[in-house]
Amino acid sequence: MKVILLAGAIAASTAFGAYAAAGTQLSQAECDSLWNQANPAGAPAITESQARQFVTDFKAANPDGDGSLDQNEFGAACKAGLVKSSASSGAASGETGEKMAPAEKTAPPSKLPPKGY
Repeated sequence: MKVILLAGAIAASTAFGAYAAAGTQLSQAECDSLWNQANPAGAPAITESQARQFVTDFKAANPDGDGSLDQNEFGAACKAGLVKSSASSGAASGETGEKMAPAEKTAPPSKLPPKGY
């Protein structure tokens, strides 16, 4: 029985590792929206510091190594899973964060801190 559980745990962790390494691919509309957030001035390219909040691997996203990303490079990085939706939970952008369940729904009542804690 222990061997079956151990094998299942190893298989699950391997599958999760492969999923996490692949990154999350965003839709074209999401990529365009993130480009506009990263580049509110509408410049031809953004710097590494502007991209930092969105791009997980700037070096991979910047194949020409010029230290900036134009919209084509950003789009290619987005399609490759190198762009994340943002560093925040989404609350600052007006999103509800409905992708994650609140702690009250996931934790057993006995594990929650008392109200006003």
